[in-house]
Amino acid sequence: MKNFSITKDGKEYWVARNVAVSCFVFTSIDGVWHVLANKRGDGTPDYQGYWNAPCGYLDFDETTSEAAMREVYEETGVKLNKVTFFGFSDSPRDNHQNVTFRYYSIISDPQLANIRIGNRGGEINEVKDIKWIPITKIFNYGWAFNHDEIIIDLIKQIGLS
Repeated sequence: MKNFSITKDGKEYWVARNVAVSCFVFTSIDGVWHVLANKRGDGTPDYQGYWNAPCGYLDFDETTSEAAMREVYEETGVKLNKVTFFGFSDSPRDNHQNVTFRYYSIISDPQLANIRIGNRGGEINEVKDIKWIPITKIFNYGWAFNHDEIIIDLIKQIGLS
């Protein structure tokens, strides 16, 4: 067994891999496909100043699809009703060895996405900026968690161009 325990403040905790989710939200603005992204703020544990699709950890008593929709709302204010599963990563080489379930959603009206910065249940100062980024310009941004590569693979897979 490779999991191990640590003692902190007199309590024993087990160190193991965590379940995370990411959600890639797309919309067409003036005939150009865009992806919803947020810039990581000072309240995040890593990759501050980098862009990512909304992502985070699975909470107790929720499914991975519920977690994906919650993370999108917490980080951007966009309220989704449905997400589509498209894969996962369980590579020990990924960020903190997380097992990440990946989802996407296509919304027809970017006005439905009332994007705003604020703390809606996430970490304080987690999000520094939010924007719709044209998929043709994603390489103009620095991305956390290889989200730029995932976006390119996903748009090919679902046929957005």
